[in-house]
Amino acid sequence: MQSAVPPFARPFLFLCLATAIAGWHTATLAAVPPLLLKSSGKLSSPAVKPLPAPGPTHLEADHIAGQEDREVVAEGKVVVRNLRERIEADWLRYDQVADEVEARGRVVYSQNRDRIESGDLRLKLESRLGSARAVRYEVYAPDGRRSRGGAETLNFSGVDRYELEDATYTSCAAGNDDWLLKIRDLDLDYTRNVGTARHVRVEFLDVPILYAPWMDFSLDNSRKSGFLAPSYGASDERGVELVAPWYWNIAPNRDATLYPRLMSKRGLQLGAEFRYLEQDPEHQYGGELRLEYLPDDRQAERDRLNVVLRHDHRFRGSWSGSLHYERVSDDDYFADLSSLISQTSRVNLPQQGSLSYDGGWWRASGLYQRYQTLQDPDAPVTEPYHRVPQLHLTAQRQVPGQTWAWFDFTGEYTQFDHRGGDFVRGGRLHAYPSVRVPLKTSYATITPRLGWHYTRYFLDGDTVNRRDAVATAAPAQGYADVSRGLPVFSLDANLLLEREWSLGAGNFIQTLEPRLFYVNIPYKNQDRIPVFDSALKDLSLDEMFGENKFTGVDRVNDAKQLTLAMTSRILDQDNGVERLQVTLGQVHYFRGQRVGLTPVTTVNSANTSDLIAQIGGQLTRQWRLQSGVQYSTNDSDLVKGNVGGAYRDGPGRLFNIDYRYYKDLINEDNSINQLDLSAQWPLAPKWYGVGRLNYSLRDRRLVEGLAGFEYNAGCWSLRGVLQRLVTTEAKTSNAFYLQLELRGLTKLGPNPLDVLSRSISGYAKSDEFDLAD
Repeated sequence: MQSAVPPFARPFLFLCLATAIAGWHTATLAAVPPLLLKSSGKLSSPAVKPLPAPGPTHLEADHIAGQEDREVVAEGKVVVRNLRERIEADWLRYDQVADEVEARGRVVYSQNRDRIESGDLRLKLESRLGSARAVRYEVYAPDGRRSRGGAETLNFSGVDRYELEDATYTSCAAGNDDWLLKIRDLDLDYTRNVGTARHVRVEFLDVPILYAPWMDFSLDNSRKSGFLAPSYGASDERGVELVAPWYWNIAPNRDATLYPRLMSKRGLQLGAEFRYLEQDPEHQYGGELRLEYLPDDRQAERDRLNVVLRHDHRFRGSWSGSLHYERVSDDDYFADLSSLISQTSRVNLPQQGSLSYDGGWWRASGLYQRYQTLQDPDAPVTEPYHRVPQLHLTAQRQVPGQTWAWFDFTGEYTQFDHRGGDFVRGGRLHAYPSVRVPLKTSYATITPRLGWHYTRYFLDGDTVNRRDAVATAAPAQGYADVSRGLPVFSLDANLLLEREWSLGAGNFIQTLEPRLFYVNIPYKNQDRIPVFDSALKDLSLDEMFGENKFTGVDRVNDAKQLTLAMTSRILDQDNGVERLQVTLGQVHYFRGQRVGLTPVTTVNSANTSDLIAQIGGQLTRQWRLQSGVQYSTNDSDLVKGNVGGAYRDGPGRLFNIDYRYYKDLINEDNSINQLDLSAQWPLAPKWYGVGRLNYSLRDRRLVEGLAGFEYNAGCWSLRGVLQRLVTTEAKTSNAFYLQLELRGLTKLGPNPLDVLSRSISGYAKSDEFDLAD
């Protein structure tokens, strides 16, 4: 969104009002009548704390003279001060008959750290008519950033109306004018809260880089329509591109942004975003609508379209709802027109609406959900089932009359649909009531749970005998309207032991945290049940303590198993930092497993699962280590592993390294063997470099590469980033970002900060710290 007040307008606000001596109240002198100056209330930076009351006003000078009811004259080191403000001058005269203040010599106004200087000043107090010349100011924002500037002439044109001639603004330090905002004529009208500037230009290193013959802006922190700073960039997929956004302030709770995007290789794309927000006692809602249209893409030789709608609504009472709809014209839209991996990696675009009711201890919701599935010809995926609709109910409360027992319930009815002709369609009713009894002490917890899984299927007669494309090789008799009921018993127990431990000069606490989890579920043949939304979960420490190894409810595993895990931590007593954590876990099966995702799926018949081990911690002030392995004790083979470390030596001094390995025994193409390096590091005073290398050792291919720099001159920064990104199995995209930031004014060029923050863990902008130190 556009800034409500252009940054250069704020210093002029202080300049005008301060020079008008606003905020003064009275100056009491012997034999001299009170001097009353009106306060406008606008003389304050947007500080967090309100200004204190001004209190009494004191006047000091080498010589003070005057005539009662006519004038007062102060000469030589004149100082007028109160608890809030201070003004200094060489000579000051107040003519009560003409109601006019006149100051000569060096006039200095200060409030906190804000400081404004001018030459001669003449001002009629009641009418606010007058002028000041050779005005200079220095003001501070709430975050401590300083800005300065001036004007050749300041004219007071009435109450809360000011005119400045040849005004300037910069955030650079005194004596450094690397960049300057120059305005020939500036009108500030606080009666309408509108500022108008004519012949506005920005000079960078004495070279004009921006110019506007006329512009207006808001003075009261309200948004205002107008052009935003343009951005540009370059990539091999799109060529040189330029975006010139225009902001439309429709109402206080509604706005829109139009952002035409010119790409030398593809043409002119038209984009628009509309946002809205409403809050009243009856309704609270908000959302956005975004449209992007590229007619006749010169590379793809077709029209390209992207539609996004998001809406969240909270009704009166406990009702709420949402809409989320996304659609693109073709599978390659994001790969061709985006350089963000968060976009290019998208596969399923949601098209859904939901409605929910919160009843306190229970909650009901409804969902209608479809997808647009984007296909990569070199890596096709199976389109998921659509939920048309899904009704869901959850509940949790203490068993009436039994404060030691809890009742939990989750249930749903879902109607599944699919565009594929060989996919089974139908409805599914599921209910899982359970009772748990948590028994807790300060050092141990034991929670037995007893529940019942019930599922009933209502399949479409036209598809009941077809073979599901997901559950391949279905039995010859096909699927059927079946029901399944299974009792579930689980017992979760953990213990926390700790002791004090010393090593050298360090004092630590060592913990020992054993945990066991027992599950018993009888076997039931589920081959005639279709697979709508179930899949085998990846083995992990968290999943080891779950009742079902499958996602969804189409498959419920048979189980008579015990999970054993042990965690030990070493905690620094001085600051609570976890210096080391070691965890081992494994599942032991008392009988062979028989339920698979499909009738032909190979089921684990071993007595134990793979062994999971994790080790990590803050080893030193700078180094943190995190690693884990999944090892098959039955096959004596490494299935999954990762080892990584992060070095932090203050902001802007970081290094990350991560190695990931995964061996897919079913589909070798899904295996992973990657090395990921990233860093941000000072190269010289005011300079630092950034980079990332994500390389697939298995494919001998660069997944993502990034190299760049940033130069921080204090009041401006220059960032340059070159990125290479794999967008599909067969496509890569190269993009270049070059951005100039004039601190306190604007940013010019494409924004690389989102790319840097996502690619480099711990990245921070150079203006958030001082690299020179």
